[in-house]
Amino acid sequence: MGDLLPNGNDLDVIHQLTTRFTASPFADLKNYVSSSGDDFLWGNGKSLARASYRLNIWPTSGTKARRRWFAFLARILSQQNKIDIKNALRTAVQNTAGDIVGVHFWAQFDSTIPQNTYVVRVTRDAADASGNVFLRITLLCDHEIPSAEAGDPDPGPDPGETGPVHPVLKKARKKKAKKAKKAKKAKGKKSGKRRTARKR
Repeated sequence: MGDLLPNGNDLDVIHQLTTRFTASPFADLKNYVSSSGDDFLWGNGKSLARASYRLNIWPTSGTKARRRWFAFLARILSQQNKIDIKNALRTAVQNTAGDIVGVHFWAQFDSTIPQNTYVVRVTRDAADASGNVFLRITLLCDHEIPSAEAGDPDPGPDPGETGPVHPVLKKARKKKAKKAKKAKKAKGKKSGKRRTARKR
């Protein structure tokens, strides 16, 4: 069992989470939360499944894996697991000391925890030469999601939800579209210059 964890879908999600909570994506996320006051990552009554959906994060191997991921966050994790994860995310995002520069995520097999449960372990990685540290959220487990679990549909809005569905991606998409438009315009100018040169 231990060599199956984390499995392919786990690694897919871990990569997406770590990417979102590192470097400029993490800075964008922090700026969004501080400027909007949208506590979708940890607020009372806020769902981790909905937070994951709003961050555009889920396994990409198919509909079944996606549904099982949302069921895992919404129903399979214990209330204490959810509280521990939310507290860790709030610590990282609202870090007043300014030394936490991101969050690393991992899942690990552990035969010593109570059977068929999950344990969330939150640690701080060693600081680099500038004193910057990564918070690490590790999910300890002794089993995979039960094979009979059919999963849940995409989660709907949280009660009192504010802000866009994908708060950080909206900004990124606008930048990408603007950059593509600029490149197209520049290409058109070059093409026009070539035609003028040929005429001469």
